[in-house]
Amino acid sequence: MKFKLRHMEVFRAVMLTGSTSGAARMLFVSQPVVSRTLANIESSLGLALFERKGGALLPTDNARVIFREVDDLYGAAARIDGLVENLKGHRQERISFSSSPALGLRVVPRAIKRYLATQPPAAFSYKTSLIKEMPADLLGKVVDFSLSIWPIDHPNLRCTPLFDGKICLAVPKGHPLARSAMIKLGDLTGLPLILYQQDMPIGALIRKHLRAAGVEDSPLVEINRSEQACALVHEGVGVALVNELCVDEELWSGLVVRPVDLEFPVAVYLITSAFESLRSGCETFLQLLVRQQAEAIAAR
Repeated sequence: MKFKLRHMEVFRAVMLTGSTSGAARMLFVSQPVVSRTLANIESSLGLALFERKGGALLPTDNARVIFREVDDLYGAAARIDGLVENLKGHRQERISFSSSPALGLRVVPRAIKRYLATQPPAAFSYKTSLIKEMPADLLGKVVDFSLSIWPIDHPNLRCTPLFDGKICLAVPKGHPLARSAMIKLGDLTGLPLILYQQDMPIGALIRKHLRAAGVEDSPLVEINRSEQACALVHEGVGVALVNELCVDEELWSGLVVRPVDLEFPVAVYLITSAFESLRSGCETFLQLLVRQQAEAIAAR
């Protein structure tokens, strides 16, 4: 066999990541090992699989043709792995995914509970991940899909908005603004603000709107995650402009959430590999998740 299974593994990793360094990280080996294996593959096959330009590896037409077959083979192997796990656990379906940490507080647990109550038996594998970790998990088939509160721009990933939300104001219970039906940005003048960091797109956009409303955009505390903001509000440190999809008044009994007169959408994004299709169980779970959010909006 000229194209050995180990060769296929390295070749596929280079195709998915676009570089020998990325493939090395994906396979947990050194970059020289990947480079040597890639050279051996091309020598053994007698085909040029990549063009080297400026440190990047650009696949040739031959590589694209071979990749389709290799990826199909890996897909079949993954299905066999899933079948074995299902047989061991007597389960019909296995759903493996990750999400932004804030979605793990309420949105995801409710959807898993709903799926298990209404669908055939399934086994879930779920973890929270930072946005920088999601591409490697998806391309390495650690998870089937990811749910992110930020969009991801990656050549080998699909990023699709699932549902929208809004920015809201979280205030401590008993705060004067807790009784307001709608908060205007001008109402925040002089209040201790908790805001997303300025180098985050959402943080920069919120500051732009605050300045337009004549509100000083110098926060008392800068945060990079919504749950941090909620914890600070819960302790009475200040008020926070946060993504409503990441806040739950039942979890944070010491705060109240109020709508803000601020029109720019936030969203939850579905992130998937461009080389894989989701299984039916994953599709059903995502449909339940979207329906759950629509019902939550209708109940307000």
